[in-house]
Amino acid sequence: MAEETGEVARAIRSLEIGRDRPDEVIGSFEENKQELTEELGDVLGNLIVIANKYDIPLEEVFNAHKNKLSERYHHA
Repeated sequence: MAEETGEVARAIRSLEIGRDRPDEVIGSFEENKQELTEELGDVLGNLIVIANKYDIPLEEVFNAHKNKLSERYHHA
């Protein structure tokens, strides 16, 4: 999962500045957006595998996160 989230970060950098590193060829916005879409899919796939392994429904994951954010920002 850590490796995949690192790839998401690289894809975001490429989308924001056109490339991840200065020595790379600048990609088009659409190419970089497609790369980010694919990397987000990899993270989502990993998340699904982990949730399934521990028998945690994705709806439960979503609701727990939503509740955590609601509590955090409701009191702010």
